[in-house]
Amino acid sequence: MALVNHPDSLRETAIALAEIGGQTAARFFGKVIATRKSDDSPVTEADHAAQEAILSALSHRHPSHSIVVEEDVLRPDRHAALTASEYCWIVDPIDGTRNFSRGVKVYATSIAVMHGGRPVAAAIYDATADIVFSASLGGGAYRGQERIRLRDRPIDRDTTVAVGSFRRRSVPQAVRGWLDHFLLRNFGSTSLHLAWVATGLVDAAYSAECKLWDIAAAALLIEEAGGIVSDHADQSIWPVDPGEYEGQDLPVLAGTKTMHGHLVTSLRVDTQPLPTGLG
Repeated sequence: MALVNHPDSLRETAIALAEIGGQTAARFFGKVIATRKSDDSPVTEADHAAQEAILSALSHRHPSHSIVVEEDVLRPDRHAALTASEYCWIVDPIDGTRNFSRGVKVYATSIAVMHGGRPVAAAIYDATADIVFSASLGGGAYRGQERIRLRDRPIDRDTTVAVGSFRRRSVPQAVRGWLDHFLLRNFGSTSLHLAWVATGLVDAAYSAECKLWDIAAAALLIEEAGGIVSDHADQSIWPVDPGEYEGQDLPVLAGTKTMHGHLVTSLRVDTQPLPTGLG
């Protein structure tokens, strides 16, 4: 299927939507209390308000496009059915709701548009720095207006891996082994973990419990910055058919070429010795 909309144009729309979501959420920061959804994950009034603001703007710009979003949709009639559009927008209004609801300003708004089973344009609003990361397929990755290109670096005592929480499954033995060799961090937002890989703030990120809306935008950002994204077995995440996606977990491993290679090997065999002499 040929692209009807140019990825760079879609990137500009994604940026605008990420800014709308981020600005809407900011008005609620420090003023909301989380409740629980049916899957026991937290949600706040801010999540719903930010998503509604994003979807309202999107329905005016691209009424013929479909959507996959984290929260319930107030007016699904404003958007095309998943089977009726080649383009599907993937929206997470607040990634890091637990942080947000407790007054921790580490959260993001993540926006991506998929075509042919993969993201072609994306934007992530990073509340920690009040800036938008963005990317388009073949058009590069950006931090604000600055083009970013991920540089590989040797593994040393400051090599940092952002990891998920493993709330619903056991921590792999390989990940436990990483504690002896790397700095492990969990900042509470999968999309920021991945976006920060693209910008070099962390060297790799791994989570076994991602959702499509957590990763669609950030995966494109990493790939366009020159990093590597796969599942835990070094297989491509894409294609994903949004029409068939039902919220299942999508394991994601991302990093520089060097780090991705080390980590995917250790996850595969779970006994792979990691680099020594990092002291």
